[in-house]
Amino acid sequence: MSSIVIGVAGTHSTGKSTFCKELKAGLELKDIRVETVPSFGALAVQQGIPLLTQHTYDSTMWFIERTLEAEHAARAKADVVLVDRPVIDAVAYWCAAVEYRGINIATHELETIGSLMINHGPNYTTVLATKLDHSIALGPGRDTDSWFRTAVDTHLHDLLDRHAIAHRVLSPPARNRILAHVTADVFQRLGLA
Repeated sequence: MSSIVIGVAGTHSTGKSTFCKELKAGLELKDIRVETVPSFGALAVQQGIPLLTQHTYDSTMWFIERTLEAEHAARAKADVVLVDRPVIDAVAYWCAAVEYRGINIATHELETIGSLMINHGPNYTTVLATKLDHSIALGPGRDTDSWFRTAVDTHLHDLLDRHAIAHRVLSPPARNRILAHVTADVFQRLGLA
């Protein structure tokens, strides 16, 4: 049986990692093998890879390649793979960075990245997308550029809608309900319901 892959996308400091940790903890209580594919932001900083407003085509491809490699490795050893920043997330950050800097995207770059995003989309059993709530404080050490953070959120939801990617919006009021729904769905898919 292939792994269940759950992608959790969204702009920074909107609860993705916390949601993944809580979902993982709940699933592991039922002895379900869970692997988490983390965000690669810290590794990017260590390696001097441009990120946030400085994202480029090359840095976006770097994030996508790291994510795909990690997803592949995790699927080999887990029943459930939680992807904290799936492929579409990198694309949303790139689109926001391009808009922020007022530059144009080369057609071949857009086609290459768009194709990767669309072709990889069916590998996710479930896609969740956080919705930015400005009333919730940023986590420590997070980028404080409100315009950019909003642009990432806007581009993410635009990409999901424009490409008709099935997803659930993970807003703060819906969080507990979605956590319960995703948990129940995993149990059902694994024959534990």
